[in-house]
Amino acid sequence: MMRVLQVYSEFHPQASGVARHMDGLARALAGQGVAVEVAALAVASDLGPRPYGVTRLRLGDLPAAVRRAEVVHAHGSRTLAAALALGLARALGKPSVFTPHCYYDAGSLPRRLAKRVWDRTVESLLARWCGAMILLHQGWLDDIRQRGLRPRRTLVVPNCIDADALGERQDAAGIRRLDGAPAILSVGRLDPVKRLDDVIRALAQPGLAGAVLHVVGTGPDAERLHHLAQAPDVAGRVRFHGWQDDMAAAAMMAGCDVMVLASEREGLPTVLLEALLAGVPMVHSDIAGCMAIADEVGWNGGYPLGDVAALAARLAGLAGGGVPAQVSARVRARFSWQGRGGEILDLYRSLMAGR
Repeated sequence: MMRVLQVYSEFHPQASGVARHMDGLARALAGQGVAVEVAALAVASDLGPRPYGVTRLRLGDLPAAVRRAEVVHAHGSRTLAAALALGLARALGKPSVFTPHCYYDAGSLPRRLAKRVWDRTVESLLARWCGAMILLHQGWLDDIRQRGLRPRRTLVVPNCIDADALGERQDAAGIRRLDGAPAILSVGRLDPVKRLDDVIRALAQPGLAGAVLHVVGTGPDAERLHHLAQAPDVAGRVRFHGWQDDMAAAAMMAGCDVMVLASEREGLPTVLLEALLAGVPMVHSDIAGCMAIADEVGWNGGYPLGDVAALAARLAGLAGGGVPAQVSARVRARFSWQGRGGEILDLYRSLMAGR
């Protein structure tokens, strides 16, 4: 039986897109007879039973975990956990795979400089050390080249969702009808890169006088967003729900009129996939990560990034309209682990064969 170690800095599948990606991949691999161990420095306390192992480890425990594995798969750009896992795999002669997911470049000038230095040194080494780098869409090929990353091998496999588990969760969750005409829902961390300030400002645009924005998530941008939500033209029409578990979020998705993702940068957002698969219309910025999904499945929900008037018009136009059945079917075929998990397993096998 093949033994695969997945490594990331944290494992909170209900709050993290990377962890949700790992969870779906681990389930798909376990279903094909692979022994998977997920190792992270921080692990959620409410995971429940899973068909794979989960280990909360200190960095000193990582060498033993790498020795136990036949393939090491590290996740997350610019993380110490990924750097150590891939470095140990190289030292111990283990085949390795690296999925960076997304490179966020925002922040203060010192922070941006630090990121650039890391990319040109540590991240560049990791790209050369790994047996293959998995990218979430074709647009990342140019991005990593511009960063000076030259992996020996690349494979494009998108962020995928567990379509079967999502359907079961939606059936069990029921419907929580949200206030607003329309009721707009955002699910994700509160971070400046998500540009929720654009969505709050959109509430003051024509066509959204009765709209209410429901925000699920926590993060460093919470205080600023709370302050913006007190502006006279939107006051009382932004509801902050904090963190919600998967069941609660599914019920809110079923009870909204439209969802929104206004981000300026995304790897390949699973929340967009989950919305379209569930039949919930989503308005999204026209960034590469979102358009890689929309163009592939035939969804016309994009608007020009930062254009608040266009965002408002899209929200008003798509609210309550549903998602065509053929779009949901394409999401399942092209962006679910049921449809794509075998490609990563084939990659593992080829790397083991070529040791």
